[in-house]
Amino acid sequence: MKKLILFSIICLIGLKVEAQSVSINQYGAIGDGKTLNTAAIQKAIDAQHEAGGGTVIIPPGVFKTGTFYLKSHINLHLENGAVLLGSENLSDYGIYSNGNQLGMIFAQDAENISITGFGTIDGNGRAYIYPNRVKDLPIELKRFTRQGVAYLDTLKGVQDGPVMPYERKRPYQMVLMSGVKNLNIRDVTIADTPFWGVHVADSDGITITGVRVRNSLLMANADGLNFTSSSNIVISNCDIIAGDDALAFSGYSVHHELPGYRNIRRTSENVTVSNCLLQSRSAGIRVGGIDQNDLKNYRFDNISIYGSNRGIGIFVHQDGSISDIHFSNMTIQTRLHTGDWWGNGEPIHISVIEGAPVERKLGTLKNVSFTNITAASEQGILIYGDDNASMEQLRFRNVHLYIKNGSLQDEYGGNFDLRPTTNLAKNLFKHDIPGIYIKHASNLSLKDVHVTWEANMHKNFKHGLWLEHVRDIEIVDSKIRAPRKTDTYLYKVNSTVLK
Repeated sequence: MKKLILFSIICLIGLKVEAQSVSINQYGAIGDGKTLNTAAIQKAIDAQHEAGGGTVIIPPGVFKTGTFYLKSHINLHLENGAVLLGSENLSDYGIYSNGNQLGMIFAQDAENISITGFGTIDGNGRAYIYPNRVKDLPIELKRFTRQGVAYLDTLKGVQDGPVMPYERKRPYQMVLMSGVKNLNIRDVTIADTPFWGVHVADSDGITITGVRVRNSLLMANADGLNFTSSSNIVISNCDIIAGDDALAFSGYSVHHELPGYRNIRRTSENVTVSNCLLQSRSAGIRVGGIDQNDLKNYRFDNISIYGSNRGIGIFVHQDGSISDIHFSNMTIQTRLHTGDWWGNGEPIHISVIEGAPVERKLGTLKNVSFTNITAASEQGILIYGDDNASMEQLRFRNVHLYIKNGSLQDEYGGNFDLRPTTNLAKNLFKHDIPGIYIKHASNLSLKDVHVTWEANMHKNFKHGLWLEHVRDIEIVDSKIRAPRKTDTYLYKVNSTVLK
């Protein structure tokens, strides 16, 4: 009798577990790559949500879809061989409250959401571009460069891109989580997104691990993972290839016309990123932008950035401040790229400049460190502050940089890129390239910092360490060579150097 009761309990438990998982096929989905499955997917999600939560399974097959809405306590599980394919028809996508287009997956003010499994979320970005037309740079920006109007010759074809998007709208953030608590994304592949891949806004408690991003390296704004004004984030073991920033963290409360923003003022804090591979046509890691909110307490460790336009970029361009940001145990490989990409091959870029089109008090940058960094690049380290910038407590420990010529110096080299800034002449402009350039900063420390050069460096490169309006810089056990014997090791302007 006891055995019979125990067997019955086990059977009931099994039935309960079975009831917590449903396949979208049970609601009429067809994985032929042609049938639109938005309604079927939404019915499966709604049914599980009404039952108190559970798993919605995407089985093997190619399931075309427009916008569907994830809800609390739902695990969207993509089995191996499953593909969610974004529709090529804009009418299949939802409209956000500000009137702009949503992407494929959207959740707002929800909790306990997961996206898991070894399947693929394919944004079908190829349906929204001209693959053979390169995006040009406005002539008013070209005229400040070393090359003048010859900068960015679009007659040479696509090369490194970026290609032109269609004139019509495209879906925005493919996976958009706004105001979500407890989000878990694990093991899935994100591919060919027409805009940002995953965007998490105003959210808390995010874990992303084992995710692969395979976006087009020719498509502008095809970022990998973006986080805005969100906190308590753990990212690990991700492999990201993205046409724009691979990993981006910002304090936006609003950002142009994008959906998902609600002008919420909140600090973004407590972020750790580890064990990731990153490739980008913009920055491998971007921290900051034209931010309204502060960012603080970020840790990046054991990361490889390769084949990118910038390695690490830190930007204070509005009133949002950045503090306590630390990078360690990283390798960085950057180069010049053709096309209208922001950046010019810097392994590390830091700028505190006026970037917003409205008058606001410029934010501050404080307590940033780089430890155990090995980099090879076609540009030096660039640290640039406006006259009114507050930039202090920058520390470099065991940083080794090797600078080489590359093949694009005549066409693109010899310029600083500070975009976006309110001063037209400061966006992209001619400047000699030193190994390390620092302007308007205080309380800096360089310990065991080494800069070496390829033989016969291009004339664009001059000086080893170039300082302007820098107060209190400590240089210990460092060797920062000039690119040639006729250049200076140290170029000082209104600076105090402590050795």
